[in-house]
Amino acid sequence: MTPPSHYETLFVARQPILDAALNTWGYFHYYRRCQEHTYSEFTDPLQATLSVIQCLPACMDTCALPHKALIHLPPQALMTGIPKALGPDCVLPVLDPYPTGDPQYLVSLRALRAEGYQLALDLPQPFDLKHPLLEVADTVIIDLRGPEAQASGLAEAAAALRGRGRTLLAKRVESHEAADFARGLGFSLFAGHFFREPETLAQRKVSAAESTRLTLLDLLCRAEPPTDQLVSAIEADASVSYRVLSMLNSAHFGLMKKVASVRQAVVLAGWVQLSAWLRVMVLGDVTPSTKARELLHLSAQRAKFLELLALASGRRVQAESLFLLGLFSLLPAMFDMSMRTILDKLSLQDDLRAALCAEPSPYSGWLAMAQAIEDTRWDDMAQCALDLGLPTGSVSTAYNASFQWADTLLLAMPQAAHHNGLCENGS
Repeated sequence: MTPPSHYETLFVARQPILDAALNTWGYFHYYRRCQEHTYSEFTDPLQATLSVIQCLPACMDTCALPHKALIHLPPQALMTGIPKALGPDCVLPVLDPYPTGDPQYLVSLRALRAEGYQLALDLPQPFDLKHPLLEVADTVIIDLRGPEAQASGLAEAAAALRGRGRTLLAKRVESHEAADFARGLGFSLFAGHFFREPETLAQRKVSAAESTRLTLLDLLCRAEPPTDQLVSAIEADASVSYRVLSMLNSAHFGLMKKVASVRQAVVLAGWVQLSAWLRVMVLGDVTPSTKARELLHLSAQRAKFLELLALASGRRVQAESLFLLGLFSLLPAMFDMSMRTILDKLSLQDDLRAALCAEPSPYSGWLAMAQAIEDTRWDDMAQCALDLGLPTGSVSTAYNASFQWADTLLLAMPQAAHHNGLCENGS
């Protein structure tokens, strides 16, 4: 007998695409339904496309220039002009590599290009350099899994495509070595897990500035630290103080009166709201600038996602711990250090520490859930949701809400890069 389902089956996952400097260039958007248990796979590609497009406004960053939203669009969607719902500055359609035989398809694609749309082709292996859609594709996406086995064919294809003026995007780039390999072949855009991993662990020491931030972060890990101690820690750092006052005086916080001091900020804002923002902001300070944006967004989104799932499943007591689990899950990539070295400076409960160090823990399944969705491993996600006993619909709702929360938070937050001088002098 099939067990009852405790997961939602509609997901739109967003994965960043980075340029050669590791700045965000755009995002892949994926629609999927889980294929097992009590739900059947969604079979209408046009309806799937419409679902993705309808979800885009929920991701505030996605539709904002200069980022491109890459969406796999079936021929029917392209021939009926669906990309026009978003405009050429926002959407970059990804073409089905196995096109319809309808001659009107190429006519429609040429018409879209004439209106300013760029098109991308997900080119399958073995590489067919006479593929009919290469005529209209500006960007060519190539799966980089197992590049060593495909090295000669990949190099020849990359050289030929670059010779035709095509932009090359490498997907499923799982390591810094793979990114360097692709960069050497002329790829200029990259999607994959490599940016989430520490680049080097050798001889890396925590700097004085990082140590100051970690001291504040350790204080923020406590359930509710004494006001005097928190105020002193914030006031000791000019950059943090400046941004606390700037943030709380902005329209996003909507306080009824202007905040004139750090103590007033702590009292008026409330611990729950202020601590969440401060944790994200402090992590942003210690993240290398080329990695900062996506790592910070992903860690903030993971944190809120896990917190919301805890609340939805009646685990309110665990919500704060799960927020910290998500927020700290990318610390090695942020510091380019091992997780254990960083956690030695933070006061975390043993179960959280174990989960972050990939050791058995009651929290391990929660982190596995977040990673499965980010990697579009829907069957694994479904199993995690069942194992955790999550209510039907809670995963999709929490995932979408966490993206909105992280987008709003990062858009409202004064950027650390604007205050580098303060950061250096204040720490």
